Amino acid sequence: MADKVYFLDIDDWEQYGFTNTNIDVKKLRVISYRAQFTHIRSVLGTTLYDKIVSDITAGTITGLYKTLMDDYVVDTLVAWCDYKATFHTTNQIMNKTTGKNSDEHIDANDLDSNNALRNTLRSDAKQFESDMIGWLQDNRDDLPEYCDTPEDQSHQTIRPAKNENDYFGNIGVI
Repeated sequence: MADKVYFLDIDDWEQYGFTNTNIDVKKLRVISYRAQFTHIRSVLGTTLYDKIVSDITAGTITGLYKTLMDDYVVDTLVAWCDYKATFHTTNQIMNKTTGKNSDEHIDANDLDSNNALRNTLRSDAKQFESDMIGWLQDNRDDLPEYCDTPEDQSHQTIRPAKNENDYFGNIGVI
């Protein structure tokens, strides 16, 4: 398997996010990469996403691409990671079962509290994502990879955020 390129450093997540990063780094990296691949890649499109991966790998990210990363991608990614972490740091998949983690220093939220938290985090992430899409549209003439994405461009249309509770009911968006 090829080495993955991570857009978000765990230290940045700790600095800019709500998630306590005193969690197994392996779990945080999985959350980070999945948020990057499912949320960021779908907004950027494959062509621009692959260009940024290539530039990061080569250490040559500059200009508008660096601005995109520093001012939009990282903020959006932190917000989506916080959202995902509310589920993936609470639950654990084991050999014979899936269950909730517990900690002797914290009381777990009830379902309504967790749903309220997740709705707030999702709303934040959708706003950051919307801001990133707006910036991309404003700069599309200078980012040819954004315009030349071969797949469906529906990801470049701002959609309203959903507000339904999905802690257990809509696992597919986690």
